Amino acid sequence: MGDVKVSSNSGIQVDVGETRFVLDPKAAVRADYTFVSHAHIDHMHNPARNERIIASEETGDLARARGYDLGDTTEEAEGVELLDSGHILGSRAIKIADEVFYTGDASGRERAFLGKCRTRRARILIMETTYGSPEYIFPQTAKLVREVNGLIGSAFDRGRPVVLMGYPLGKAQLLAYYFSSWEPLFFHDSVAAMNKIHVDHGVPLKAGRGFNPSEDADRLPSGPWVMVAPMSSGRSRLMSHLRSKYGAILAAFSGWAIKGGYSSSLDADYSFPLSDHCDYSELIKLVEAVSPEIVYTTHGFAAEFASDLRRMGFSARTLSAYQSSLSDYVKGD
Repeated sequence: MGDVKVSSNSGIQVDVGETRFVLDPKAAVRADYTFVSHAHIDHMHNPARNERIIASEETGDLARARGYDLGDTTEEAEGVELLDSGHILGSRAIKIADEVFYTGDASGRERAFLGKCRTRRARILIMETTYGSPEYIFPQTAKLVREVNGLIGSAFDRGRPVVLMGYPLGKAQLLAYYFSSWEPLFFHDSVAAMNKIHVDHGVPLKAGRGFNPSEDADRLPSGPWVMVAPMSSGRSRLMSHLRSKYGAILAAFSGWAIKGGYSSSLDADYSFPLSDHCDYSELIKLVEAVSPEIVYTTHGFAAEFASDLRRMGFSARTLSAYQSSLSDYVKGD
């Protein structure tokens, strides 16, 4: 039987027999295998020379472009199965023997070129619960895309450009895919760099035009255009400039946009709840699909979601950064 261990600085430890796995650590660790679920900064580290990294090829390439060298990664190890988690390009969940299924960050719906998280049954489920609160139910993606196209069309009719803001790896590529029919289409340099790796891995993203803020801020055309840019406050120097010089309309994309006040907190003109994560109902469906004996929740509304699962009849606990062992909490395991 496996044992799940964590500490504040070594990630989630999973011991199955004599083999130790560490999942998404924040720093170099000693383990038989280190699993890196995807290439967002909060899930990466610079590994020690002898670390054996389990990760997808796409994650390795994206990590390198972001300044992290994962070395020679593998997608195969004894008793291990990697499954698409649907979060971003190359993101993976991991199943270890029949003991543990760890989602990493996961999406519960298909979006553009991304599928939803694939699952397997396991005795222990460790899952991210970023939006594990009932108010976070995301709208249908097709409905959201129609609304944004309507916004862009209205802006173009008035001769005004639109800046679509999202995280430069993941969200920005969805925006690049969904709204590629508008011309001219600009990509902020940080977005364009991630787009190139997607294209190298077969994702059909439009080339568009590059935008270097330090060189091109005063060289954009007058009249309407669309730009995909990193998330930023409307009060930032660049966004303030795009507003004052070109009359740009700012639209932000995040799951947090479900809550009122998100637009004003960013000083954006509009915000839309497009997310790379499961919403509340999708998290519940994920638990049901894995059918675990025990669920461990991490990130976001972890305690609240674990409490809801217990009311539904599941054995569920928040995975504390200071917990030493799963057996500290579950008698008889």
